[in-house]
Amino acid sequence: MQPITSWIEGYSRRQQFRRMAESLLKEKDDTLSDLGYDRHDLEGALHLPIRNDAMQYIEARRSRRAVEARRAKTPRLAG
Repeated sequence: MQPITSWIEGYSRRQQFRRMAESLLKEKDDTLSDLGYDRHDLEGALHLPIRNDAMQYIEARRSRRAVEARRAKTPRLAG
């Protein structure tokens, strides 16, 4: 019974994520950015297989964007 229970839990988490993402996707891109989200990431997460955790995917993308933004702001030393 474990695989069925696991699938049901994954499906339930995905449905919760879908409701949250659909609500966020109604917002403007500027608002999403202020909240730390990206429209393309949310849309991509909606298409992940159920066995993949969509929130984990979104958080990883947010972290990667934050690191890239910090790198872009950090002045590079010449030579």
